[in-house]
Amino acid sequence: MKFVLNIPCRTLRSIRLLFANALVIQFILASCSSDSNKGTGNNANAEAQIRQIEQDWATTAVTGDTIVIKKILADDFLGTSPDGIQYSKQDFLNEMIAHPADFTSNVLNDVKVRFFSEVAVAQGNETFTRKNGEKARFVWTDVLVQRNGRWEIIAAEDLIAPVGDQPSNKVLFIKPQQKEWAGIDSCMKEYVSAWMAANADRITHVYTNDAAVLYPNQPAVIGSLAIHAYFEGFFKEYKQVLFQLKSEEVEVHGSIAFDWGKYKWKAIPRGGGQPVNDHGKYLVVLQQQADGSWKVARDMDNSDRPLSQTTRGSN
Repeated sequence: MKFVLNIPCRTLRSIRLLFANALVIQFILASCSSDSNKGTGNNANAEAQIRQIEQDWATTAVTGDTIVIKKILADDFLGTSPDGIQYSKQDFLNEMIAHPADFTSNVLNDVKVRFFSEVAVAQGNETFTRKNGEKARFVWTDVLVQRNGRWEIIAAEDLIAPVGDQPSNKVLFIKPQQKEWAGIDSCMKEYVSAWMAANADRITHVYTNDAAVLYPNQPAVIGSLAIHAYFEGFFKEYKQVLFQLKSEEVEVHGSIAFDWGKYKWKAIPRGGGQPVNDHGKYLVVLQQQADGSWKVARDMDNSDRPLSQTTRGSN
């Protein structure tokens, strides 16, 4: 369950907390008897109690019942939210009061319980619907201890996942898009390298055959032949001193992706004149090729300095 603080997601911090909490759980389990069959006669009753606890917690997302939370969470409880924020029992109660009943439904789908002496580990997932219509799943791990004849949750960690089955090609700890991001990064690095080398052949190869280059103050340059001719003339006109790209955002949608960011460019006119020193922003649309590589299909940029690009490739 089932705790979402209104704080921006910190992905890297969340991953670090995931590993840290995993070590804590491992330490707890190692400290207990490794014989999960110990006390098997009592496990069926204990499992029923724990399943009810998890059901009660899931229900509070809709009811906002703080009395239930006071009962099922230990006073020394420590949880980790999907945003990687650690929170106490009181933090959770405060959040329930501040943002009551944000969910219209929260259905407990599955619970698996394992016992290690006086410690139990429960893992499961829930499908929720918020009042704003958002639907997703909580996927969680809870650690419980038996104290004074009843079970309490002492630790919990939650993730938010899409509704539906888990993907068959599971990738642990690495987002599936990271492979695509690496290919896009490789494409953009080759673009920079080819630019600095003033190599029209190489930079043309970075583009798709039907690519469009949309630079300001001049007509669109469309297709491999036109792009090659443009850069061949451009590199003859300017001696390259500096060219840098800094990506601000990359989004991948199947075989299409976009990358926008900032550029810096400095060059010296070969025919004489003052050096050109420019900076601005760019937006490129990329297409994934049959071999898995990425190429630029649309390329647009504009300067942060008025008129600084009006002579680029003008010959």
